[in-house]
Amino acid sequence: MIFKKDNFFLGAFLGLCLPIILFFFGALLKKETQFSFDDDTIYVVSCLINLPIFRVFMINFNKEKTGRGILFSTFLLMFYYLYTYM
Repeated sequence: MIFKKDNFFLGAFLGLCLPIILFFFGALLKKETQFSFDDDTIYVVSCLINLPIFRVFMINFNKEKTGRGILFSTFLLMFYYLYTYM
């Protein structure tokens, strides 16, 4: 199984894909239900999904390299947010 590997690139992939999927889901939800959230709010909330995933991989599964990849991709997403919305 792919999740049993302790790999930096797997963590970076997970850390990038899950927030992107959640961002598009939030944008679709905003469009369909007329929520009053801004795009930057949806972006920050979608990046917060990495925190519990990071904790699970670092503490529960003891996958240090995968956790570092998730943390690295979270920092990349946050720098992109600061560059785009600030």
